[in-house]
Amino acid sequence: MEGARIKLKEIAKKANVSISTVSRIINNQGNFSEETRRKVLDIANEHLKPGTAPSKLVGISYNIIVIVPGDNDFFDNDPSTSADLNHLKDEFEAYGHQIHIVKHYTDMHSSPAYKLLSEEKVDAAIIFDPFVGDKMFEEFNKLGIPYLFTNGRIYKSGQNYIDYDNRKGAYEVIRYLHGLGHRKIGMIAGPKNHLVNSNRLDGCKDAFRDLEMPWTDTNVVMGSFDPAHGYEAVKQLMSDQPSITAIFAFNDIIAYGAMKALAEMNLRIPKDVSLVGFDDLKLSEFMVPPLTTVRRFRYDISSIIVKVLTELITNKNISEVFISLKTEFIERESCSKVVAKL
Repeated sequence: MEGARIKLKEIAKKANVSISTVSRIINNQGNFSEETRRKVLDIANEHLKPGTAPSKLVGISYNIIVIVPGDNDFFDNDPSTSADLNHLKDEFEAYGHQIHIVKHYTDMHSSPAYKLLSEEKVDAAIIFDPFVGDKMFEEFNKLGIPYLFTNGRIYKSGQNYIDYDNRKGAYEVIRYLHGLGHRKIGMIAGPKNHLVNSNRLDGCKDAFRDLEMPWTDTNVVMGSFDPAHGYEAVKQLMSDQPSITAIFAFNDIIAYGAMKALAEMNLRIPKDVSLVGFDDLKLSEFMVPPLTTVRRFRYDISSIIVKVLTELITNKNISEVFISLKTEFIERESCSKVVAKL
């Protein structure tokens, strides 16, 4: 290989260390043993012309893992999350990085993601749709592997994240419905042990508290982020509590299933029941009636994640990351003011 065109991944392979370790040693950053530091620099110098600094190495390619819940079928049941993953993958590959999507379970030690860490071939990680109480980030801290949470996070914590403000987005939904006069609101939530679901549920609770509405857990039905859950949950909610006048589905896909169930029960949207989703899928605008929802700017977040995670790997300017992206409430025709029943 000629001049300074050797890739960091080739040095990492020869030295049997990660690419991020090579990058940090070359840039004189991080704490490494003298043996590891000397081995990396010796291998790098073998391929450089006299007088060329190791920091001029180019062709950097990182090995990134994206950790997703093993109990979710994103690609069949949740097109919004599937799109997020595909955009993220495309963005990393456009920069020449290797990206691997690996499954993760609540029992961390049985997860393929955890086993991959032991092979020491990971330069950085994205914990996508993390579990409530997920401790995987502790392993990354222990191993010195840069990481980010996204699609769910712990508010008021020291964990690195780049995520939409799901909590505030859900808050705005309840506030909007309250403004239309709705006081009996049903919520069709996602999986109980997923942080993104917990974030949206907390946003609902915040709004109920601030609006001085009584909270009751019986108004919440949890399940998968798929249309079948929306369908079954509406049947349950409206059967148990026929006084409900509005339903907040925690994603648009759930809302589609809810629409079918309401139609079968001869309940009109929005005259009898108002309905709100979350995500603003393209199809939502063309539903009958068009679905009121919360928009996430999913195309923007991938480029931010790639740039920031690369900075964390090279350890140049950023040590901690707390980036919260806005959501936007999209008002359409699936909601209306409460009409007093005679």
